[in-house]
Amino acid sequence: MKPFLKLNNIKEMSMKKYFLLICLLVLTGIPAAQAQADKEGTLKQVMSPSEYKGFEASQAYAEQNSHYTLGPTDIVTITVQRHPEVSGDYTINSEGKIQYEFVGDIKVAGLTKKELTDKVVKKLSTYIINPEVNIKISGYNSKVVYVIGEVGMPGRIQMHGDTITVRQALLDAGLPLLSASTKGARLFTPSNSGKVAMKRVNVYALLYEGDLRQNFTMKSGDTLYIPATILAKAMRVISPVTQPISTTAGAAGAARYGAGI
Repeated sequence: MKPFLKLNNIKEMSMKKYFLLICLLVLTGIPAAQAQADKEGTLKQVMSPSEYKGFEASQAYAEQNSHYTLGPTDIVTITVQRHPEVSGDYTINSEGKIQYEFVGDIKVAGLTKKELTDKVVKKLSTYIINPEVNIKISGYNSKVVYVIGEVGMPGRIQMHGDTITVRQALLDAGLPLLSASTKGARLFTPSNSGKVAMKRVNVYALLYEGDLRQNFTMKSGDTLYIPATILAKAMRVISPVTQPISTTAGAAGAARYGAGI
């Protein structure tokens, strides 16, 4: 299958034509699977072999680690059919355990929802015949990333998986502001050795040009920093200086007007 549209042709278009093209693709109803295949095909054409290999490895890692493993401060809701006495909400303590009726402490940190369900069923089978257990994660608290700087809602982003992409984190943080230097973003990843790894992220290319090479995978504890433009920084320095002058000038003008001068 030939790619629907070459990526280098897209780059030659104006931004307005590009958005019109996207609208046309949506309205014509191109199947999602075909669109995904076309996108991967065009990326393979414009990337070097080493770049595309890295992109594939990143996507595979994100897919394999998209499940959520439980950790301290997460909240799980356990429902056992016809047995409300062993149903309820349970917060995972700092030791990675929950205090469960009739069974005692259960180690749950590091387990997925499916693994915890199997474990609870096994524990309850001693007291209940064929227990029907349903578990829901009602509080995602143990894994967070941070998006700071020139975004709509800077701060902590609660993760619903073991990883999150840069694009999803930006969407959760309210997207970059007009004052953001979107081509100069940086991604910081801490390590146990004390050294912090830093990657440069071209957020503009990711969000507005569809360059998925910039859609890095973030893990819990990572920080994405979106700096301000030089103009925005300059205005923030000048504004506190000029504001008292303008206020004084406005008050003087009002006084002259009131005196009839």
